[in-house]
Amino acid sequence: MRTVCALKSVEYGQPGIFRGHVSFSNPVLAPYSWPLCEVRGATPGPKLCVSAGVHVNEVAAIEAAVRLQKLFDPDHIRGTVSIIPLINQPALYKYSEYVCPIDEKNINFSFPGSSRGTFSDCLCDAIMSEWCIDADCYIDMHGGDLRERVSHFTIYQQTSDTSLNRLARQMAMCFDAELVVGLPTSHLSKPGRPPTGFAAKQRLALMSEAGSNGLLSEDAIEFHVEGVLNVARSLNILDTKMTEFRRARVSCNDYLWVTTPADGEFHATVEPGARVEKNQSVGTIRDFFGETIAEIVAPQAGWLLWRITQPSVPSGSSVLAIAVEEDQPTMAGP
Repeated sequence: MRTVCALKSVEYGQPGIFRGHVSFSNPVLAPYSWPLCEVRGATPGPKLCVSAGVHVNEVAAIEAAVRLQKLFDPDHIRGTVSIIPLINQPALYKYSEYVCPIDEKNINFSFPGSSRGTFSDCLCDAIMSEWCIDADCYIDMHGGDLRERVSHFTIYQQTSDTSLNRLARQMAMCFDAELVVGLPTSHLSKPGRPPTGFAAKQRLALMSEAGSNGLLSEDAIEFHVEGVLNVARSLNILDTKMTEFRRARVSCNDYLWVTTPADGEFHATVEPGARVEKNQSVGTIRDFFGETIAEIVAPQAGWLLWRITQPSVPSGSSVLAIAVEEDQPTMAGP
C-alpha cells in the first residue's frame, strides 16, 4: 500500500491527521487511487476503518464519511481512525447502480475477494489485506441507491465463534437502528458482504444502512455518523458518552430477498421498518392498463428492510427484503 500526502498533512503513520491518497499493490488496481483520511492519536490503541461509496449513489453514507473526518481529534483519541469516503472509484461520475463499471460486479458481494480475480475481487482483497490488515473493526456505510428506500439497519455476520458473534452484535447495536440483522452462518460458504468476508477470516466488520433514492438526508447522515462514533466509544478510541438510542434495534437473524414473478409496475403497500406477517400482501405488480397481474407476499413474518421505489421492474428482480426476528424460525434466503 502506497500513500501520497496532501498539503498540511502529517506523514502517513505518524500521530496527527493524514490526508492524501492511497494506492494498492495489485497491478489490476494501478490506474486508481483512493482518498484517505487517517487520524492517529499519540496514545496507541485500536484501529477503526470506515468506508462509504461502494455504491456511489448512496450519498448520505458518503457525506457521513466526509463529516466523520472532522470529528476525530488526534489529541483526544486512543489508536487510529482511518476513513475512505468513496470505494468504487471507477463508478465516480458514472452513477452506476450497485456495480463497478470495469467488471460489472457488485463490490458489496465480492468479499473476501481474490488477488487473482477481476477489479472488484482485487479491490476487496486489497481492502482486507492492505488497508484493513490491522483493523480491529471495519464499518462499511450504505443506504438508499437511486431506486431504493431503506430502513435504518445494521448487518453483522454470525459464525460458530460465540465470542466473535457477541462482539459483532455489540458493535452493530451501537447504531440507533430499527433493525439489527445477524446474517446466518450459511452466508459464509460463498463471497458476500464485508461482514461475511471478514468473518470468514475470523475478523470483525459491520454494515450500516440508511437513506433513500440517492438523496442527502440529515436523518440518514446522522444515523451513520453517530453510529460510527458510538463504535469508536465502544472500542475505547473515544472516551465520550454513547448517544441516546431512540429506535427499537430489533434483533434479527435472517435477510430474505423477495422477487417479482412478472414484468410490470410494482406498487408497495408497506414501507421500510414496518412489521409484516407471513403471507401478508406487501405489494402488487400491475400492467400498463392498471390491472393487477401478480401479488407480492411476505415469505415469512418479519420487518421490511428496504423496497424498490422505481415501479418498473422485470420478472425475477428483487423488489424488497425482509428481516426475520430472532425468536422466529428462519428459512434459507437466496
